Amino acid sequence: MRTLLRIFKNETFSAYILIPIALLAIALGSHFDSHFLEQTRTIAGWHFTIREFTLDYLLGFFFYSVGLQLRFELVQGSLVDRKVLIVSAFSAGMGMATPALLFFLYNRINGTPTTGWGITMATDLPFVLAMLVVLKRANLKGFVLALATIDDIGSVIVLSIIFKVKIDLAAFLLMFAVLALYYLISRYLNSRVLLVLLFIVGLAFGHQSGIQTSLVAVLFGLITSRHQESTRGFQERMLNLAEPISAFVVIPVFVFITLFRRYGFSWHATTSTLVLSLIILRLIGKPLGIFLGAWLAKSAIRFTLPFSLRELLLIGALGTLGLDVSLIFAQKDFFSGYQNLAIMGILFTIPFAVVLSVMVHLLSPKEKTL
Repeated sequence: MRTLLRIFKNETFSAYILIPIALLAIALGSHFDSHFLEQTRTIAGWHFTIREFTLDYLLGFFFYSVGLQLRFELVQGSLVDRKVLIVSAFSAGMGMATPALLFFLYNRINGTPTTGWGITMATDLPFVLAMLVVLKRANLKGFVLALATIDDIGSVIVLSIIFKVKIDLAAFLLMFAVLALYYLISRYLNSRVLLVLLFIVGLAFGHQSGIQTSLVAVLFGLITSRHQESTRGFQERMLNLAEPISAFVVIPVFVFITLFRRYGFSWHATTSTLVLSLIILRLIGKPLGIFLGAWLAKSAIRFTLPFSLRELLLIGALGTLGLDVSLIFAQKDFFSGYQNLAIMGILFTIPFAVVLSVMVHLLSPKEKTL
């Protein structure tokens, strides 16, 4: 429990530092040329840009941490109760599908491009945990952590499906071999540094194979096992190593590099169909999906949730807070000016999501559980 509280505190604090980092990146991007981030560089025949390296490699540590977190929750945390897992998974799935479907249908009916529906799906765990601290809703942490983690896993799966490329069989087999070696070492040895090194090698082979590195990273985290792991606290020790790297290095660097660009803010841009649909349909669809998903799942399996109906609405409102994974979709779905508009839509959603969460919080005093 002490380690889990430390994780909460780290991720919560990381949300606070992301805000000034994002503002700094936007401010600098309006005065300095960011073209150097798109320039192709070559090292030993390997071609990449700084933005690509950050997105395809560095961000792998974030998803590795997500995989470790889910493994920990399944073995020792809130998902030990498989009924909580079912409700969390169903609410996360509905919370992803509903805003994405609304975005797709709205733009299809209006004859505007439907690309970008993935941006509306993801929930940003650090921001949500920070809001729970501010709103003093500690009783919701376990369920929210489970829901947001499964949400991230679902987003990774979607990324892997819609952005698939031709598989390089040789690189895939090498990645699989490293994955198997990683599992054996995590199972029977006690070297966290060696595991991280194997993860880095496996991530490189995974990227070369054509598989989304986010999925590869999550797989490494999920198979991190230990003989008699429930008595040795192995997941806590791996999280002690990986989570601070993700929270205080990887995500801040990713956010800065992604947002460091010239946007060309204007009233016309902020009222464009893309920006408005990303904001409005996320604010409507995400809470609706999470609420309906949790309600239907708990009714189907006859499970009593440890919080009230109004607090479930609050969880749905908190789910509208998204940044990291949404930025990944924005970079993969759009280019040039449309990419800037998509990122503006993500950024503008955050203050509205905070206001929505506070309003629901004020209207949702703690009541009897469902």
